Amino acid sequence: MFEVEIYNEDVTLVKTGTAMEDGKPIMWAIAYRIGNILIDAGCPNALDDLKKYADKAEIEEVYVTHPHEDHYGGCSAFSPRSTIYACEPDIKILKDPPVLPEFFQFVWGQPTPLVDVEVLPLGFSVGDFEFEVIPLPGHWQNMVGFYEPHRKWLFSADAVPLPTRKYIAMPEENIPLMVKTMQRIAEMDIDVLFDGHKGPVPSPNEHIQARIDFILDIQKSALNLHEEGKSIEEIQEALGLEGPWYISLTEYRFRIDHFLKSLLFDKAEKRLKV
Repeated sequence: MFEVEIYNEDVTLVKTGTAMEDGKPIMWAIAYRIGNILIDAGCPNALDDLKKYADKAEIEEVYVTHPHEDHYGGCSAFSPRSTIYACEPDIKILKDPPVLPEFFQFVWGQPTPLVDVEVLPLGFSVGDFEFEVIPLPGHWQNMVGFYEPHRKWLFSADAVPLPTRKYIAMPEENIPLMVKTMQRIAEMDIDVLFDGHKGPVPSPNEHIQARIDFILDIQKSALNLHEEGKSIEEIQEALGLEGPWYISLTEYRFRIDHFLKSLLFDKAEKRLKV
């Protein structure tokens, strides 16, 4: 699926996804166009439409927030015509993407390897926009966002979880660090949060705080149960956490125990290298 939606005179949403039987997307993966640059590039299942868009859009640069397939998988539609930028530790993933489980090949698609990827700068400009590269670790240790201080906009990728009640995680996620990042975002001067899946969120503090509060509440309960000697399985049962129907189809890339183990044992330590 592919849609282009104008947010305002400066920002255009480039929405990609895979359709369900009812014609609705499983989930939108949103890239943002500002002038002749693109923040992220959408998912590879929309590659044909992205190539058509690239033919007429005159995108000069693509800035990748992190190397998950729904954010960088569309880059091959723009390369080599556009310069692709990513954090240095993540470039090897864009050049040699891992083979995804079948479920994720269906949901997002298998990315095509890129030949040329440049190291992400500390900041960049387009027109009168001046973007600062902001570390947003947690969902991915090297994830970044892009902050435009004059307009008070933050392009936040997946720094703020889409579900209000997050209790499923991938093995690379550090949930305490994710909370720390959200707390930092909440303290920033932001008028609009441009989320990688939800889209623009005006006045986002309540949106962010709801997710912080849920994770901290569940962490407190999990820690108490852990101190009582409960196992991860017993903690999951005591908290009444049940996975969605599709969780086994992910080949356990998404798991509740990943989330609980991270809450109990990970530290909110910044590990970012831009």
